[in-house]
Amino acid sequence: MRRRHLLVGTTGAVGGLAGCINSALERHRTDRTGSSGGGSNSGSGGPITVGDPDAVPFPSAQPPHELALCNDGDTERTAAVEITADENETLLERDITVSADETITFVLVEPRSYTISITTSDPDSGGESSTTVGVDRKPFDCTRSQTTVTLRENGTSTDSTSRSTSCPEPAVTDTSLEIKAQDCTSGTDGTATVAFADEAVVVTGQIITPTPCYEPSLADVTYDDRRDVLTVVVDSGEQTADSCADCLGVVDYEATIDLDGRYPGHVEVRHETRGESRQMATAPYTPSE
Repeated sequence: MRRRHLLVGTTGAVGGLAGCINSALERHRTDRTGSSGGGSNSGSGGPITVGDPDAVPFPSAQPPHELALCNDGDTERTAAVEITADENETLLERDITVSADETITFVLVEPRSYTISITTSDPDSGGESSTTVGVDRKPFDCTRSQTTVTLRENGTSTDSTSRSTSCPEPAVTDTSLEIKAQDCTSGTDGTATVAFADEAVVVTGQIITPTPCYEPSLADVTYDDRRDVLTVVVDSGEQTADSCADCLGVVDYEATIDLDGRYPGHVEVRHETRGESRQMATAPYTPSE
């Protein structure tokens, strides 16, 4: 199982975090009913949601990353917070005022890699303290992680924690195959490509058939939990017309496998024609999908 890695770079003091870690994070852990979009508040005193919850497939398998900004001092502090994702896409850029002993919580809902930059002014010296936190989020790692950045009188400290959660297995809820075109083949051996979208695996391919009038079907869809592989078998099917062109056929198809739980780590596609089975494609699920 792949894990989420936290890459933390800080400037300023690093020490104990007193009550900051457990203050707001536990209080707001189940309160994520706010509007979607970068930097939206879910209500007075609630967390700030960064990203679009509706864009997260299988949210139970991808817990959000939680960022707590805690003021451990006796005076109000203002922090410039910038959160970017992937190729420097700015999701949030805001000045946040944190009262004494207050914690502001951000919920990073989408499974992306983030860079979090926090700059605050020292109320006594007038100097600045900066902290940069990198969060490398892997898909379906079933790990809940938190980062706490604490504003202190003499600098800034950072602490990151993570813990494993139960990880659901992919479960097939529905399957379908649609024929797109039927024709005589010009010598192709068949093709297959795999896409991951909308909590489904979509296989687009061409299968060789004895004549163009054959209608392929899904012969088997099986998930192997030991290998974390979903195997999709497309069969050439049977001829559906009384008469047909006397040529080797090729049929374009699109198969959709609806899932629950999470995407599998890999998908394998096989074609079966007249008892002969050939592997046509193998595709891993990657974060860019």
